[in-house]
Amino acid sequence: MLSKRIWAMMGVVYMVIIVLLMLYWMATMTLISGITGIMTFPAFAALSAQYWNRRWIIRHGRQGHVEDPDFQEPPFPQPGGHQELAAGLVFAVLSVLSLAYGLKQLAAALGAV
Repeated sequence: MLSKRIWAMMGVVYMVIIVLLMLYWMATMTLISGITGIMTFPAFAALSAQYWNRRWIIRHGRQGHVEDPDFQEPPFPQPGGHQELAAGLVFAVLSVLSLAYGLKQLAAALGAV
């Protein structure tokens, strides 16, 4: 997956979240406060996907954004990519924790209304 697609999907998720927040505000004339977990989840998930994508590129010997039609994948995975794997796992854990915390915050905010 190209890194531009990862960041474009993050933008789409943020757009949907903002539209839903605006619709909620228009319907109830109140704002939902304390939803930082929901707002940070797409960024953490996109960073995790970006690091895993970078690791895949390193391991398969593909450098650059444009695929060469004559490219031959190496028979064995290339060395490296350990830092990208570690960073991807850290951001994956952060995204799951952020989503869980955000859903808890959202349930508390909607339960109070």
